[in-house]
Amino acid sequence: MINFCNLYSGSSGNCTYVASEETRILVDAGVSCNKIIKALDEIGVDIDEIDAIIISHEHIDHTRGLTTLCKKHHIPVYANRRTWNMIESLNVPDTCRLVFSTSQEFEIGDFTIYPFPIPHDAVEPCGFSLYSEGKKITITTDIGHITEGTLHQLECSDILLLEANYDTETLKCGPYPYQLKKRIMSDSGHLSNEEASKAISYLSKNNCQNIVLGHLSKENNFPELAYQTVMNEITQNGNICNLSVASRDFVDPMITL
Repeated sequence: MINFCNLYSGSSGNCTYVASEETRILVDAGVSCNKIIKALDEIGVDIDEIDAIIISHEHIDHTRGLTTLCKKHHIPVYANRRTWNMIESLNVPDTCRLVFSTSQEFEIGDFTIYPFPIPHDAVEPCGFSLYSEGKKITITTDIGHITEGTLHQLECSDILLLEANYDTETLKCGPYPYQLKKRIMSDSGHLSNEEASKAISYLSKNNCQNIVLGHLSKENNFPELAYQTVMNEITQNGNICNLSVASRDFVDPMITL
């Protein structure tokens, strides 16, 4: 049995729980230690049962809780070397630091994890595919555009968490300064609803049946708009999937395989 639960998703902080019968993992820790503990309590998991944290990249909305989590609970943290160099100021204890290499599989308990490169304005950002018990969970947010290689990596995911950060017209008409809008819409920025919908339409006919839209912008998107944009594209092409939107501030229902 594999459990997947979005704890937090968005520019204010990201954290996802993935567990097998034997191993419990957090992907990113972008909110405070207290918030993560509270969210885990809601799904009946004690923080001291977490076996590891894996970090996608150095931005604060993915790393905010690391210092306290490691110092208080001594949880092992996996990141690639360049990301560790960027978060040196977080003072994660040496005993908690573990290094993976992008594009090389590594193991945590009964999970095999494949970190794959994604286009974003971080030093060496990764998405993750986690394999256990014949199932595949893929998590990729903060992705400027979908490459052919990335699309291939997302295929056949039993559960996929994919970014749908902004609605293009909402962003263009919104209050952000021009340079920030330009950065968000760049190939190393974030993924729009429209771009996500095209990728998901393809993936929904390539054995992706449980898809969660994540990392929605509070200012430049709406859950209903993201959902409907993607669903329109899927149904127009005659595809089907279980589609949901990750909550920003609330623990989502557990998905169990």
